[in-house]
Amino acid sequence: MNVIELRDIGMTFTDREEPTIALKNVNLTIAKGEFIAIIGPSGSGKSTLMNVLGLLDVASSGEYYLDDELVSNFRDGELAKLRREKIGFVFQSFNLLPRLTVVQNVELPLVYNGLRAKQRRARALELLSLVGLYERANFKPRQISGGQTQRVAIARALANHPSLILADEPTGNLDTKSSKAIIDELRRLNRETGATIVIVTHNPEIAEQTDRTVTVRDGEIVSDTATKASKKSTKKTAAKTAAPTAIPDVKPPVPGTVINPKPRRRKVAL
Repeated sequence: MNVIELRDIGMTFTDREEPTIALKNVNLTIAKGEFIAIIGPSGSGKSTLMNVLGLLDVASSGEYYLDDELVSNFRDGELAKLRREKIGFVFQSFNLLPRLTVVQNVELPLVYNGLRAKQRRARALELLSLVGLYERANFKPRQISGGQTQRVAIARALANHPSLILADEPTGNLDTKSSKAIIDELRRLNRETGATIVIVTHNPEIAEQTDRTVTVRDGEIVSDTATKASKKSTKKTAAKTAAPTAIPDVKPPVPGTVINPKPRRRKVAL
């Protein structure tokens, strides 16, 4: 089953002094459970393609099928509903709300989806356990590292069981070690949950860690190839089920559990 199918997608921006062609006759198919990268230099059209895939922009021409449903002609309200229910976003700048705790940030998509408070908390704690941050649930974003912050964003993206996760330069604000850990985390989640994950990046080293690389240049797809990581992954899968990346050994969350320890507050001498 295909999660995404683009047929002759074109995008022209006409709100400028001169019309700008951002995408030209783009054809792309992404199957359920794939882990791929869309790569290209600045101005190549990869960000516009991501916006089309994420239903943030509507293509000027062509057809877009999401889960075998033609969505090209949907109205704004229908597109917003699809985004909420079927697409999870991971951003370079994390986009966590600083005043909310980690668990409250993960709960946000569930609030918009109308889930009750007890169910929201149980689902959010389950996801934090999945990414190894259960014990940080009551921390604020400023109290955790950049790598941990991005893992919270990944947990939030998974909240509504999306068909597609779009990660826009998810390692752009991280050091090399944290970047590798985040890509490993995305790969693990791809294997364990079956989520379809698309990473948009300008970094070839990041793209090489996925299973397939789609290269965009001048608004067109110029190559679509399997990566070395895909070949290694196939060999490992054939031998045995891949072992997940090590994360803290924590028990699955129980609804209503009080999480300790809470972040320590420093005493300030007056």
